[in-house]
Amino acid sequence: MDQSTGIIPTIILTGFLGAGKTTLLNRLIDYYKSKRTVLLINEFGQIGVDGALLKQGSYEKVELNKGSLFCICVRTDFIDEVERIARDIKPELLLIEATGLADTSEMEKMLNLPNLKPYINLRASVCIVDCTTFLKISKNLKAPVSQVKSADLVLLNKPDRVDKDTAGRTRKAVEEIAPDVKIVDTLYADIPVGIIDQIRRPHKETSGEVGEGRPDPVISVTLKEEGEFSREKWERFTDTFKKKAMRTKGFVTIEGDVYLIDAGMEEWKESKSDKAGTGENTLVIIGQEIDEDEIQQRFHALLEATE
Repeated sequence: MDQSTGIIPTIILTGFLGAGKTTLLNRLIDYYKSKRTVLLINEFGQIGVDGALLKQGSYEKVELNKGSLFCICVRTDFIDEVERIARDIKPELLLIEATGLADTSEMEKMLNLPNLKPYINLRASVCIVDCTTFLKISKNLKAPVSQVKSADLVLLNKPDRVDKDTAGRTRKAVEEIAPDVKIVDTLYADIPVGIIDQIRRPHKETSGEVGEGRPDPVISVTLKEEGEFSREKWERFTDTFKKKAMRTKGFVTIEGDVYLIDAGMEEWKESKSDKAGTGENTLVIIGQEIDEDEIQQRFHALLEATE
């Protein structure tokens, strides 16, 4: 917070599901470690996964994980939390990591509300674009387009995982959405973070009422229960939704080991976690055409109780 004005420099971090926001947020934590920082994380699922993957630090973390910011209860929580942070914590920096399904224009409207506007200086909106998925999702979903349109800086992430033609068409699509935006190619969201400090975001008046927009038709399934899977039953369970999910993230126990599941539309990743003990299963699955009842039933049927 600027002590002379009481205004908090604020950075919004956006990007569709699996684009690399948590990776970049960890880099920001390192870069801004000398500042009193608050991280405000909005996750689409009802359990917080991203927060568990962040580096340790002296920052304060606030998680909103009831669902989309289009949900009135979450909008209210978001507004209340930003006001609490501004009045009570008074940090030197506020980092907001939006859910991958966030409409950035909605967030900007909320930050411009009369009870928040005197405290917030939206210094930069940084959007991560996943070169492996953007051309697909931007055709049918509003959120990724909104995120690019509102950005001051776009990171074209994972260009090494597509051919040159796809990478070129992705850049062109971004330029058509936001002709004046600064674009940087990145691998693993690795950038000289200081370029964010160089951004001078022009003042933008927002129009329309908060909640006026409509969310993309995407649902989130939240799974949480103790037990463990055999490898065979875990693969039977994932066959239920794997090809339809846009994002799958969380921790599961498979034959005594805890695995981090970090999967997007084009890549399924499982890695052994250093989390102690067994029996933890917290998973969020996000998609458009997934059957929530079927997933819940198979999850509980195939998960084996631990003694």
